Amino acid sequence: MKILFEGAKYNINDLKSCFGDKFYHQIGDYGYIDVVGYYHSNDNQLYYFLPKLFITEEERFLDTEIYYLDFFKFKIEELLKEDITLLNWFRKFLILFYKSLSEYKSRVDDKIIHLGETLQLSSNIGENEFTFLDLVLTILNFYKKNSDFFVFYIKEQETKKHKKVNWNKTIRKQQPVFINSYPIYDNLNTKTKVVNNDEVLMTYFYSLLNYLKDEYKVDIVIDCPYTLIKGERFKDFLDNGLYKIKKIKNNYYSDKLKAIYNLLILFFERTFVGSIKNKNNDFIVVKHYHNVFEDMIDKLLSDSFSNRKTSNGISLNHLKNNKDGKILDHLFEFESILDNDESIFYIGDSKYYKHNSSISENSVYKQFTYAKNVIQYNIDLLHENIKIPSLINKNIRYRDEVTEGYSISPNFFIQGVIKNINDFENHTLIQNIEKGTEKSAHFKERLFDRDTLFINYYEINFLFVLNAYTNYSQDNIIEIRNTFKNIFKTHFKSYFKNHSGFDFYEFSFKNESDLREFVDFEFRNLTGRIIRTLSQPDKLILAINFNRESKLKEKNLLDRFKVRNNPVAKQKEFMYISSCPIIPSIKDYEF
Repeated sequence: MKILFEGAKYNINDLKSCFGDKFYHQIGDYGYIDVVGYYHSNDNQLYYFLPKLFITEEERFLDTEIYYLDFFKFKIEELLKEDITLLNWFRKFLILFYKSLSEYKSRVDDKIIHLGETLQLSSNIGENEFTFLDLVLTILNFYKKNSDFFVFYIKEQETKKHKKVNWNKTIRKQQPVFINSYPIYDNLNTKTKVVNNDEVLMTYFYSLLNYLKDEYKVDIVIDCPYTLIKGERFKDFLDNGLYKIKKIKNNYYSDKLKAIYNLLILFFERTFVGSIKNKNNDFIVVKHYHNVFEDMIDKLLSDSFSNRKTSNGISLNHLKNNKDGKILDHLFEFESILDNDESIFYIGDSKYYKHNSSISENSVYKQFTYAKNVIQYNIDLLHENIKIPSLINKNIRYRDEVTEGYSISPNFFIQGVIKNINDFENHTLIQNIEKGTEKSAHFKERLFDRDTLFINYYEINFLFVLNAYTNYSQDNIIEIRNTFKNIFKTHFKSYFKNHSGFDFYEFSFKNESDLREFVDFEFRNLTGRIIRTLSQPDKLILAINFNRESKLKEKNLLDRFKVRNNPVAKQKEFMYISSCPIIPSIKDYEF
């Protein structure tokens, strides 16, 4: 078993000898791996092409001192024979990695595989076929899930042997060991004269398990009383085992023994070169692994829109598939930043980059474009009085018709990182504070304007994503999805409260009619700065950026809105100067 890395440079002759002209592109005397995936060769060798994020700028494997080329020069068991901890890590990781490829294949098989002229996923495995590693994992899982059967069966066979002891021969042919005056015979002579095909079958199966354990470094414990076929004898067994297994077929096998027999037949049909069912090689590789990472994140984050339609029958799939051909990575509905009774669509873009790489400016620009498309889609429906169905029983709202203020539309980047090689269980979804929050606005003083947008940066544990993508149940996914949604909302609320440069105030009115009259009167002064929530229709939220307002030559809100600290009352005092007869009561807005 050997490991190569996406984007890494290798000697072209070495690659040709292993893969022919597949899985790489040539530049000069070197070949560069351009796929991520798995390959089982016709000479029974396993190769893994791992994602580029496992290689550092110093060309080492993560935080180890191992050069990436060593994983191709040597088999992994030779390379890591002195580092059992890392070897055990690979045992776990490589199975998860392969299962993630299988999961992706099953998910995209039901979708369009081609994007433009570029093939995302390549495989020579048909819909009802399986890879060699599928078979290996099936055999191992069968052994683990039926451990009770194997223990019981061995004990039962030992008991049957003791019931058929030929005591005359046993006593005549060996000297007993006396313990407390009682004779003990450790080598009983049984009356069995015929070959027990059941035991032969179990011997073959345990020998295969032992081979898989040694060859593919899987983490299983083998405890059996049989004399196993090992080493060179097993290599010969790979050539003639199919014939031997077929010779011991028994119509009276139990269901479990039948399953063991069938698994052995399947395995040796794949490894026996003379079998018509033998496939020279099998592989699952992905040309652009960012599509796989995107699907992994999407499975954990995004809502399903396939069955959701507007009141006039328009599918909400149009939200992810824009008219300009762009497809959003991640989209989900969740509570609005300012009102738990309202919901809005959160828009995410997953980023698959090499170790410690940063996100490009072009990605930031595209993300703002995606957000504007989603906003426009919702506004178009609003103008046509079309109701958008909510998945969480909220009111999806992008624009308040009274203030003409737009709801804050959360956007985020999410990048997979590996900071703890042994952590497969914790998502560690954290905001990257160093990268800050990206902002885009036509009028920087107007928070509730449709062109005012924000993007947060996040990092997530890639190993957790891999584990959850392959092993989480639907209930687990729903649980972690809700956790993620609350994290995103909490971080955006914290940003606007503490770091956005905006201060927030609440204007309260006696009734909704007074509010409307005040808004109409002050609309030109407050446009883009105020919004009303559904849960409190008689209140306005004012967002004011004092620094930005001070730089405006016209429509400066500082001439109308005053905040001062009363040293006597030891509290803030607020004043809004207006000739409007309606006077609101004002206080700090509490998120």
